[in-house]
Amino acid sequence: MTVVPDRERVVAPLEAFSTLPDWLAAAMDGERVTASLQHHAPALRADHGVVLASVTACRPERLRAKDGTWVARYRVTVREGEAERDVVLVGELVPPRHQPTGPEVGDGAFVSDGDRDTHTDVDRDRHTDGDPDGAAGEWSCWLPDLRLRLRSEAGDPALPALTVLTHAPDTTRLLQLVLRRAGHPDAVIASCDPVVVRYKPGSRCTVVVGVTYADTVASSPPTTVVLKTHQGDKGQTAWAAMTALWARQGAWRGVVELAEPLAFLPEERILVQGPVPEDLTLKELARRAFAGGDQDTLASLRVALAATGRGLAALHRSGAEYGRTATLADEVAEIREVVGRLSVTVPGLGGAAEPLLSRVEQLAGDPQPGPAVVPSHHDFRPAQVLLHEGSVGFIDFDGAAMAEPALDLGRFTAKLRDIGISSMAFTGQRLSGPALRSHLALVDSLCEDFVSGYAAESGVSRERVLLWETCDLLTGLLHAWTKVRLARVGPRLTLLQHRVRALTDGAPPTG
Repeated sequence: MTVVPDRERVVAPLEAFSTLPDWLAAAMDGERVTASLQHHAPALRADHGVVLASVTACRPERLRAKDGTWVARYRVTVREGEAERDVVLVGELVPPRHQPTGPEVGDGAFVSDGDRDTHTDVDRDRHTDGDPDGAAGEWSCWLPDLRLRLRSEAGDPALPALTVLTHAPDTTRLLQLVLRRAGHPDAVIASCDPVVVRYKPGSRCTVVVGVTYADTVASSPPTTVVLKTHQGDKGQTAWAAMTALWARQGAWRGVVELAEPLAFLPEERILVQGPVPEDLTLKELARRAFAGGDQDTLASLRVALAATGRGLAALHRSGAEYGRTATLADEVAEIREVVGRLSVTVPGLGGAAEPLLSRVEQLAGDPQPGPAVVPSHHDFRPAQVLLHEGSVGFIDFDGAAMAEPALDLGRFTAKLRDIGISSMAFTGQRLSGPALRSHLALVDSLCEDFVSGYAAESGVSRERVLLWETCDLLTGLLHAWTKVRLARVGPRLTLLQHRVRALTDGAPPTG
């Protein structure tokens, strides 16, 4: 019997993830989508064919796998006379061998209902019963060469609180009530200045609000308030975790900064919290260090990473309890589900990750009773670490769960590695040879700074950290596919292959 080295069994199948099919890549190519729109829908038309605007450019914003299809979002620049404006188009990419749903036509020009009887080569969706996928007044088109079915976006039904968060009078009324209930009964708001700092359509929005008060207030209410709204129950999850942690300030205060939870409005799905001081994020500092390579910035990054490890240890030791429990078995099952969804439209990916997932399960051993769990961030990344005058702060607890310590550490090191390899790719360096080995060695040492900072304060299994990190690196590669991030596929595959060597080295051969 031929004995195949364990590393080869695990690494070789991953090559299936190296290249996206052209039909998928084309839908994220702005020039190709622009050309298709200009050919099939050269003008947006109103009733009876009156030209409103011509398409001049298109910027792909999002393309994601969902339930056997691919959900698309584009920002299209149109010209009306001498003026230009942006229009958001959403819809689906229909994979080969799949039939598009709804009206399909050969010419995708945009028309309205009034145009429908006289222009049989186009159509328009008629969703008028509150369906979030459509509303009266939408434009739609079919681009046969790209297999894209698009329509104009009619608001963001997944985030109904957006108007309240971004309209100053509504924001003022909301905060006035919240602050009085949060221990500031004498606070009278004179004005609010809401600024959207983060928005992912259909998922979440973060608004930072500058607040001024009519008079001096004895209770010292915050002059900056952060408002968040999430799709689903993530806001409730964050509220539960933040209040549990805030009740145990003695365990972490002085080591890490956390935002004060002020209120959660379940019907509106609005989370209200205080600010966390910030000069820059740890992600930004890491990018500077990787891009510039100067020793002072690198030294600052090492100090910040060690402090982040200590802050995470303090959070884990706080004794807070909340929400669900996340396990490695759940993580592996979720990855298998993502691969399964991808393989519906890209069959060649079906078994590509299975040898690696099986190896992770083998090394993890019996899941019962499992490692002890601690209050965890769950989605801990350098972007969630805020740096300010030597202090570190943690934000974004909307995925919080009880979990083994290695979850937070493994996910953090995976993302730090991703930032490092992406920075190298961005500079145009080849991801091979001595330059790659030197860069990976640098990132290895930086990850060790973080883990050592944690280990100095609290125990952790480095073997379990590697398992979680490997799962997160594989998830990152899968996300490069499901979100069609073409430039990230190669670097993430290279990085995953590098870490799989650590996972398989010293393991007995199989086969």
